[in-house]
Amino acid sequence: MYLDFFKLKSFPFSLVSDPRFLYLSHDHSKVKAYIEYAMRQQDSFLVCTGEIGTGKTTLVNDALAQAHQQAKVARIQVNHLSSEEFLQQLSLEFGLESYQCGRVQALDKLRQCLVQQFRSGKNAFLFVDEAHNVTADILEDIRYLADMDSQGKKLLSVVLVGQPELNALIDKPEMEHIAQRIRLRCHIKPLNPNEVSHYINHRLKIAGSRNRSLFSDDCMPVIYQFTGGRIRLINTLCDYALLHCCVEKMQQVTRLVIQKAANELQWEAYEKRFGESSDVTRFLLAPATAGKAKVIIKQHDCVIDEVKLSKDCLNIGRQSDNDVPIDDFKVSRHHAQIITQGDVSYLHDLNSTNGTYIDKKRINVHLLRSGDTFTVGAYEFIFTQTSVADIESVHVKKDVTRQMTLDQVPDQRDQRGQRGQRDQTRIRYKQPYISLVNVDPES
Repeated sequence: MYLDFFKLKSFPFSLVSDPRFLYLSHDHSKVKAYIEYAMRQQDSFLVCTGEIGTGKTTLVNDALAQAHQQAKVARIQVNHLSSEEFLQQLSLEFGLESYQCGRVQALDKLRQCLVQQFRSGKNAFLFVDEAHNVTADILEDIRYLADMDSQGKKLLSVVLVGQPELNALIDKPEMEHIAQRIRLRCHIKPLNPNEVSHYINHRLKIAGSRNRSLFSDDCMPVIYQFTGGRIRLINTLCDYALLHCCVEKMQQVTRLVIQKAANELQWEAYEKRFGESSDVTRFLLAPATAGKAKVIIKQHDCVIDEVKLSKDCLNIGRQSDNDVPIDDFKVSRHHAQIITQGDVSYLHDLNSTNGTYIDKKRINVHLLRSGDTFTVGAYEFIFTQTSVADIESVHVKKDVTRQMTLDQVPDQRDQRGQRGQRDQTRIRYKQPYISLVNVDPES
């Protein structure tokens, strides 16, 4: 895979909940402290919630890895268990056999086990993962177990970990007797844009990376845009991006690589997929102002194809999944792409082996102008664009019914231009695209 290519000791963005990679954001640090407190105090009932993919299970694994040898820890991942099945699984976690037992017998055996544990000076803990799936009966069993005591001390500490629906379940009026027993409640929010960058660098460092610029700074907002700060989604996107860079022999993950990875994963912006607001903002390019652009493809001075730039990203390369596949061994599998935003198009070389050239000059990112010719292998691409002014001029000449004179055209053009300018107030935009307004046109 890409371990040797990037000189890594382990995969930095594995989806396995490995406590070695635990990143302590403000919320994660607080929850970790609460769990450690609960494990020190035998009389504890903790509820920890967080959205899908925010790192709850990794925190539990970290707590289990640090559990003292003198402690007896049971962990149950609730997956639509019945009350009887829950008690059976809990008995197995504590080393008991309960297959032939009824509910009353199972609870009595568990009590005897906890009393024996207490008398031997050992603490007992119960971690319930995916606790939002528990039924009212299971919650009642957990309440009963948490209430067990001996010599004035509780026999079991309980930590419930689940999605926010767990709070809704506990807050029901009929669950008031359980809510009153909860000592601590905490919630893990998704990472904010600044934390995304720290999180990625943290995992790369743990994985053995010495390249502090493996992910460019300008790709971090794009990662946040597609993941909404959810750790599991960040891992998936970054792992795919590193794999893409390894295949294409690229030494750095750029925002265009992130865009391509998201496209191949068929992801849209997180806020668009899940209807949530995002702190990521983009410049809005009004589609009404966009000119008509296309590339004419030539080989040996003969025109062989003509492709309109009707999508945000046009991929060029040897592999068949490209928008413009090229049968030439000198062309990389994913060689270059044209990014179009409104009436602006950029040519981006994807770190190809033999390069992309304009006027015999190898380029990385280039602002395309009408008439530019670039070469990919043995093929020539001529970029042509009908400007906004040309389009409006044609419309004006054809609009005989309005009796418009040429002197009136600039006024109409100015009005349309004002409506078509980028909104410099940075309004929210709910479509995933990369802002390239800061790219040096001469680069």
